Amino acid sequence: MKSLSVKYRPETFEDVVEQGITTKILNKAVEVGRFKHAYLFAGPSGCGKTTLARIFARRINNVTDPNEKGYEELDAASNNGVDQVRALIDDSKNRSLLYEYKIYIIDECHMITTQGWNAFLKEIEEPSEFTIYIFCTTEPNKVPPQIQNRVQRYNLSRISYTGIYNRLVDICKKEGFTDYEATCDFISKLAQGGMRDAITLLDQRSDLSTNLNIEGTRALFGDLSYESMIRLTNYLIERKEPEVLSFIEDLFNRGYDLKGFINSYLECLIDINKYALLRDINLTSIPSYLQAIDDQYLNINYLISIPNAVNYFNALADKIMQLKILIKNDTNYKSTIEVMLLNICRG
Repeated sequence: MKSLSVKYRPETFEDVVEQGITTKILNKAVEVGRFKHAYLFAGPSGCGKTTLARIFARRINNVTDPNEKGYEELDAASNNGVDQVRALIDDSKNRSLLYEYKIYIIDECHMITTQGWNAFLKEIEEPSEFTIYIFCTTEPNKVPPQIQNRVQRYNLSRISYTGIYNRLVDICKKEGFTDYEATCDFISKLAQGGMRDAITLLDQRSDLSTNLNIEGTRALFGDLSYESMIRLTNYLIERKEPEVLSFIEDLFNRGYDLKGFINSYLECLIDINKYALLRDINLTSIPSYLQAIDDQYLNINYLISIPNAVNYFNALADKIMQLKILIKNDTNYKSTIEVMLLNICRG
């Protein structure tokens, strides 16, 4: 059985969510039949880079048969050396027997070695007439400037909460899931702008039951939910140091990504700060399902009722931002997180 992320992968430009300017430009290029010899699709994980590259390649070669691809795809994470690049370039000299263009989609291209990029440089400067390269990367800063100067670059953005939510609801309707609205709300926030990640989480949740009630979702993903972040915030405000340490230890022992949690916690604090300013949960990205959970909704209102709430959450968000930077390349980040949170308690 196909996973939901594969089953509902976009097949046309119209299916791609929230990359409107890029899809319009690429669609126009197909309509007029005018193509560049090399493209770079850059953006965060799960935003649709490789999917868009596949759609574009199929449109260029006018492929309509679902059993045909119309392109060749390579993973640069495992084919990144100069020998692999030279072999690819040699292969590009042979014109395709089936299609007008020979198109190569090179995923995770930031993994290509310096020698590999050097081998690509001349090919990109003087490409074969009927060869097109589409590079995809989450880290465009690692692509050499001399390469970036010779490709047409498109920056793809994270998908908005609304875009993810609407897509998940549509999938749930097609799959016949029930009681899914609150879960779609929950996952849309958890995915942090990654459509693929969101659909993968929905798939994981549906393996538990096709009734996607929020209770089951919270049981499955609860320790990365807003409820847990609100609980941690209460501990910090009330200076409950043992509870803070126990909270982090529990996440760590259960195998959760602590760096990912800190990223999510920072977003949560920003949302709480917005709520403190606006006093309207509908004008923030705080999940609306919290309103149906009396204890949690009361907790949110308790948080913003503390003296100088806006200043407190501004300062707390600044400290968590500093923590996020500190642990980026830290090999002992659990201890760093614990020390910073204890300092916040004592501040």
